[in-house]
Amino acid sequence: MKTIITFTVETDNLSNLTDEYISQLWHVSQANPAPIDSAEAGEFAETVGREIIRRWLSAQPPALWNHQGRHYNSTVLSRIARRVGDDWVPLRSSDSD
Repeated sequence: MKTIITFTVETDNLSNLTDEYISQLWHVSQANPAPIDSAEAGEFAETVGREIIRRWLSAQPPALWNHQGRHYNSTVLSRIARRVGDDWVPLRSSDSD
């Protein structure tokens, strides 16, 4: 027994499909028996992959505080002083060793 399954996908409409369906399309695009040099198969896999990435990025909050202007000054200051309460106290030479 042999079964042939054909998928017809409107790639211009991927943004309107459910996450579950897009996930299935990713598996279909990777299981596609087309030759590795098939332009159509490659374009389909890339289009589906980009839709997955677009959705993932839209759901991820951006990193807002990894780098701040004050980090440089704080880092340099911490090499020569330490924080005691609200004050910065100079390090003794033995403190920095």
